Amino acid sequence: MKKCSISLLLSCLCIPVIAAPYPLGTMTCSDMGRFASEAMRWRENGMKRDEAYAQLDARTYNDPVEKKNMEMVVRMVFGSYGKAWTIESAGNAIRSDCETGR
Repeated sequence: MKKCSISLLLSCLCIPVIAAPYPLGTMTCSDMGRFASEAMRWRENGMKRDEAYAQLDARTYNDPVEKKNMEMVVRMVFGSYGKAWTIESAGNAIRSDCETGR
């Protein structure tokens, strides 16, 4: 019985660690979603991938991980995912992925 209780306790403690969102710096998942919509708007307005990266270089960040996350979003928006997304769906997809820790 004691062995079972310890196993149950350990499994409960591990779940929050596994499902925790990736590091965001000072950003929230909603912020990430808003940025994804902004990047998708750039794409729909004809901006090229290199220009989008230049936009990221011009920004200031509170934490280095924020730029890394935004670069990942730009890769997705200007890659194959962006072919199927709208401005709204890009934001929803990234926010949802962030909230679920993907």
